[in-house]
Amino acid sequence: MSSSQAPEDQQGGGDPPGDLRSVLVTSVLNLEPLDEDLFRGRHYWVPTTQRLFGGQIVGQALVAAAKSVSEDVHVHSLHCYFVRTGDPKVPVLYQVERTRTGTSFSVRSVKAVQHGKPIFICQASFQQAQPSPLQHQFSMPVVPPPEELLDHEFLVDQYLRDPNLQEMYRVGLNRIAAKEVPIEIKLVNPPILSQLQSKEPKQMFWVRARGHIGWKKIPLKGPSEGDLRSEDWISVFTHPCPLPIPAAFVTCHTHTHTL
Repeated sequence: MSSSQAPEDQQGGGDPPGDLRSVLVTSVLNLEPLDEDLFRGRHYWVPTTQRLFGGQIVGQALVAAAKSVSEDVHVHSLHCYFVRTGDPKVPVLYQVERTRTGTSFSVRSVKAVQHGKPIFICQASFQQAQPSPLQHQFSMPVVPPPEELLDHEFLVDQYLRDPNLQEMYRVGLNRIAAKEVPIEIKLVNPPILSQLQSKEPKQMFWVRARGHIGWKKIPLKGPSEGDLRSEDWISVFTHPCPLPIPAAFVTCHTHTHTL
């Protein structure tokens, strides 16, 4: 796929692209500037829940914040809070506040607004690349690389070919197969539906965007202190986060893999 980027002024209005790879390139991360530190983002892919996809809002907010800093700094930390349900029928406005602009690091606060109320707020810290003696990260689990694992679509097709597959699973898998999702996923230990059994509430998988992501290079640093590219795989290891309240929270560890 060509890595050419669509001009920013072409996003926003008009009909959505015909496929989700084009959406990634031409629309999702290309924000429409309305004023200084004020942007409008649109959405062409809406989950079946008819609510805005949280990852899209995080990505657009990060792009809005990055547009207000110099290109020689990288995202050092990002704290996000979803405060209201997003409405897929209207665009999202992103208001950027330049909290601090320093010599070595800067801080930006972003508020995503719909119907005059914030649906999402975040604070991003940008820092110049420099060596640090402090390392605080988990070691990557020993797992097969993504190129040795089966595609999510292949697994679904394999499940559907099983004549002994229960109807409840067949209906759900057919719904999954009918969806076009702009994210590629490879499970490390895919389940065998005919031999389901209780397991630990942990999951490991590789994930990346389908095709190149639009806009310019996002100044995001990975665990190896290298720039993350849209074609890079990210390993995700999730497990429950114990809390004193009955809520479904998980802890997520990520690592990168460049082909």
